[in-house]
Amino acid sequence: VKLLAALQAIAGESPERAGRKYRIRLAAPTGKAAARLNESIAGAVSDLPLTELPGGLDQDDIPIKVTTLHRLLGSRPDTRKFRHHQDNPLMVDILVIDEASMVDVDLMASVFDALPAQAQLILLGDKDQLASVDAGAVLGELCQRAYAGHYTPDTSAWLAAMTGTPLPESLIDAKGHALDQAVAMLRKSYRFEEGSGIRALSEAVNNSAVDNSMRQNMWKAGFDDVIWLNGDTPKPDLDTTLQQICQHAITGTPEAFRNAGQGRVVNNLELAAPVGYHHYLTMMNGHRLTADSPREEWDALASQVLAAFNDFQILCALRRGPWGVEGLNERVEEHLRAQHLIKEQHPWYHGRPVLITGNDYNLGLMNGDIGITFRVTWDKDANGQPIESRLVAFPSGDGTQGIRWIAPSRLQQLETVYAMTVHKSQGSEFIHTCLVLPDRLSPVMTKELVYTGITRARHWFSLITGDTQVLSEAVNQRVVRASGLALRLVDNGAPTRQ
Repeated sequence: VKLLAALQAIAGESPERAGRKYRIRLAAPTGKAAARLNESIAGAVSDLPLTELPGGLDQDDIPIKVTTLHRLLGSRPDTRKFRHHQDNPLMVDILVIDEASMVDVDLMASVFDALPAQAQLILLGDKDQLASVDAGAVLGELCQRAYAGHYTPDTSAWLAAMTGTPLPESLIDAKGHALDQAVAMLRKSYRFEEGSGIRALSEAVNNSAVDNSMRQNMWKAGFDDVIWLNGDTPKPDLDTTLQQICQHAITGTPEAFRNAGQGRVVNNLELAAPVGYHHYLTMMNGHRLTADSPREEWDALASQVLAAFNDFQILCALRRGPWGVEGLNERVEEHLRAQHLIKEQHPWYHGRPVLITGNDYNLGLMNGDIGITFRVTWDKDANGQPIESRLVAFPSGDGTQGIRWIAPSRLQQLETVYAMTVHKSQGSEFIHTCLVLPDRLSPVMTKELVYTGITRARHWFSLITGDTQVLSEAVNQRVVRASGLALRLVDNGAPTRQ
């Protein structure tokens, strides 16, 4: 948002623009990523002192509406071609794409094809995360030389003149490529504090440094925020481990963390101890709202429950089998019912969490949205008696903190979500994340998957494995894409079209 404000503040200074502001569009590869960016941008714009900036900016100069790339380019039914292309370019001066690591090479080619020649493109993302499901790892290959900088002396001198901050000598390279000058690697993490085990573990994974010695030392280094629940058992029994996962899902096992998770302070605020799904279900089961309670109180309860559900999430590498999403969702649900946290047999039981698995533009729901099922009684019949309804509460996703109530019959593509795949979790974060790795290596288990799973945790991270060796094996297995983009950039120093 600050970058866009800075660009708009100087937009009218060039003679060819003659005081006109930039036409800016914001996009993301998925509906979930678009909704998250929309929510964060809307809040950030309102906090900026725009009127104090040069050029007389107001809030309309910074867009807050975010769309998916397919909607931006204009998808056409029954074809892979888009409405916008080289002969019908987008009406845009600056295009910002968030979560760019998820954009495949074919879609990125369509983006470049639809951009006018004078447009600027800003890609934001984590180059080390999982790449797109489809072909290519565009952001990773564009940023393959980012760590060492490779800025030319001219770029370094310009940056020093503009910012007053000289670059370290280690980032300066007289033979730097043209593309290197357009890559900025953000090197300070505001997400994890110094001394964070989550940060140390994610960096070790990213550097493929998870070997036997690291496995012994990392988890015993006194970190407050990471645990390996069965790390002392090389090949644990399957039934015992699945039972442990279910129990962990209920409580979050705070006693396994240092000081039982108590007394930890982050940004001058004391954190609550790690929790499991018991937290949000207890909140739901203990509410005292009635048919006479106003809608605003139901909205407030739903907001609290959705926030509480976000306090814990199980992530899986696989989709099927006992270690996968399908098997664990069923087991965790049975365990919660056995503990009387789920109190009914109804398929849309009070407290059922659901994950939307496909975009529904009519309902305003996007792939990756999470909702919670409520048994509500805010309507009455002709005799004044409460009518019980089942509705699913979803966050509004527009930055207003509102709630959308949708009947289950209107939801078409969904699944229960006590566990989700790491792929589905991209673009999200949870207070406490539990990563479950199976008892054998599979092709999908790579360094990028483990890194992405770890970095979905904001304050607490737990690991459960079917075989302790699988972690180091997965970290030493990388996604290899044969798009040819990386080789071409190394040979030519820049893409054909800059």
